[in-house]
Amino acid sequence: MIDTNKNVVTSDSSTSAETAQTCQHAVSPFLANPRECHGYPPSYVKNEPKNELNFFLTNHSDQIQQDEGAKKKRGGIFKMMPACNLRKKGKTKKCVETQNKCVETERSLACSLVSREEISFEQLENQVSSSSKENFITKPVIIICHGAMSWRNQMLLINLSSELFTCLDANILRFDFTGNGQSEGEWAMCNFNEEYEDLLTVIDFVTNSLGCQVGCVIGHSKGTASVLSYASHVAKQELEDGKDVICKCFVNLAGRYRVPGIHDPLRKFGEEQRKEMLEKGFFEVKSAWGDGRVFKVTKEDLDAHKFQSVADTPKVLVHLKKDSSVRVLTIHGDDDEVVPVQDAFRFNEEIVNHSLHVIKQANHNFNGIKHIDEMVSQIATFYNSVY
Repeated sequence: MIDTNKNVVTSDSSTSAETAQTCQHAVSPFLANPRECHGYPPSYVKNEPKNELNFFLTNHSDQIQQDEGAKKKRGGIFKMMPACNLRKKGKTKKCVETQNKCVETERSLACSLVSREEISFEQLENQVSSSSKENFITKPVIIICHGAMSWRNQMLLINLSSELFTCLDANILRFDFTGNGQSEGEWAMCNFNEEYEDLLTVIDFVTNSLGCQVGCVIGHSKGTASVLSYASHVAKQELEDGKDVICKCFVNLAGRYRVPGIHDPLRKFGEEQRKEMLEKGFFEVKSAWGDGRVFKVTKEDLDAHKFQSVADTPKVLVHLKKDSSVRVLTIHGDDDEVVPVQDAFRFNEEIVNHSLHVIKQANHNFNGIKHIDEMVSQIATFYNSVY
């Protein structure tokens, strides 16, 4: 076990991190079992949480204001979804009635909220439609982001959620990125910027609809790219804009240090797949989880990687190399077969206010729940030291 601590600073991304401050949200319930998703292995939960509410978060274009070259500001409306059609391709748009007028909805994000107070769907629906956001959920919310080809109920993340809930005075929110798990949209391998926008949507929902503080954001594998980009944005706000930092706790679980031109995503595949890509413009890859899922990787998707600012780690960390209130914890396994543990030490060298914890004999997914107690202990200690 290696434990290294040093002071950190914050970072920023060229992707706009501004979230809409006047957007409204609404909610829609699950019509199917939220723990069962076609093609994903069943979830085992060591300690089942008492209060978990599952719902869909969907954006609408009614309040979107988009300047040339600027990103969409995220609002949301939740819509009913048929149980047999939880996953659709592309930005699904459907006309729904809200406040006596029709607006177009975009893709839905599947969310799971583990709360200290027992909350019914009706209470949540009333809360997000109300102009008053006080006294609904009184504790901070910790947000958990999954990795590539995964979902919010992956064994590691769902157990991390329930175990952190037992030892921290906070609520936990997990969600599926676009095209993953039970969220709508089309899966893409290199959609880092789009996943960052998904995270901003969830943060906006927690802050402006639930009226809660985001206490910590945790990311695993690919999900850490979005988490560190937001950490960098928060640091920039404090350093350059003089804004008070509310969320200053971020956790990187087995994240990759990506350098454009060096980390070509095509290199991770075999010669046969690279040849197929040249001939057909795409190839198919089976899920690393052994669950039978097959993903289509296109040339357009891989070409887009070079334009994904969230995937450019040196640029993302630019504000985290300066001293601010933002703190980052990296946890990595020394037997990681996907992302080398050396990447964790590189984060430790470049992020000023950073803590590093390496778990012996842990793989990329931390061997399911084998190391869950050690991980929870490290995160809880880090969280409590920040606040």
